[in-house]
Amino acid sequence: MKSKGLFGLSFNWIFALIVGGFILFLAIYGSSKFIVTSESTIYTETAAKLTSLLDPLETGLASGKATEITFKKESRFKFTCNEKSFAPFGKETVSFSEQTFGKEFGKQSERVDIKDKYIFTNSLLEGKRLIIFSKPFFLTFKVADLTLIFSQEHCFFDAPEEIEEELEGLNMAGIIFMNRSQEVKDCKGISVCFDDEMNCDVEVSHDKNYLVKEGKKLYYTDNLLYGAIFSSADIYECNLKRLKSKFDELSKIYLTKVNIIERSGCLSNIGSKLELMSAELESSRDILRLTEMAEEIDLINKGAKSGCKLY
Repeated sequence: MKSKGLFGLSFNWIFALIVGGFILFLAIYGSSKFIVTSESTIYTETAAKLTSLLDPLETGLASGKATEITFKKESRFKFTCNEKSFAPFGKETVSFSEQTFGKEFGKQSERVDIKDKYIFTNSLLEGKRLIIFSKPFFLTFKVADLTLIFSQEHCFFDAPEEIEEELEGLNMAGIIFMNRSQEVKDCKGISVCFDDEMNCDVEVSHDKNYLVKEGKKLYYTDNLLYGAIFSSADIYECNLKRLKSKFDELSKIYLTKVNIIERSGCLSNIGSKLELMSAELESSRDILRLTEMAEEIDLINKGAKSGCKLY
């Protein structure tokens, strides 16, 4: 009988331990799921807030604006671009995570869609700060604002004087201007060379309107130079196609205006030239051809008499 009692007592203890362990497991599992869910929600909200913080950077008539966003922890942003989604304008997405106590990054948030902005950046940004500036993009008329985002320090070697003055005028951190007497290895971040003889991360042939990075040749005009420097090659090419799609939609509005001013006796061949620019942009190289056509239209428009100007 004593043995049976001892067996019963032992069984009760074993049963209690098993049930207690199971309850504890459920509690821990439930808590961890709640923490992960809450973390994901907060991360997604942070990614969404980033897009709203970019609104004040729209340039309007200004030549450019700049700002800086800092974080308490090491943060990670992931960007993607798809010119075929949300036709005809395409879209970008951004997701966010930050370092946890174990210095590992948490699970990346849900992707937040960005449909009304053109963000030129690397597909992956890490750090405690984001440096952001914007520049307008014109193709005959203003098409959109370019938003440039980077986190790593960039060293510009032998940059043309106008570029140095333009960027310094924005009072922006993160860009250091260096000359050929200094060595590329002295740069702690991304090296950008305007001299073919130096071996940099980004090599710019400014007189030929292209640069080489990630083993790819990216063509640019005017402010697109900054988009090419600070973007991943795929994001740059994608955003160019998105900009071209917006240009095409704006052109339809201007073509309607052409018909209206022609009724008032204004005659020009701007309309036919705008229609020629509607050809699809296959790669960044096509931007050079489009820019030449845009400059021709601009000359015609400037020479038009009062009341006959298209823009």
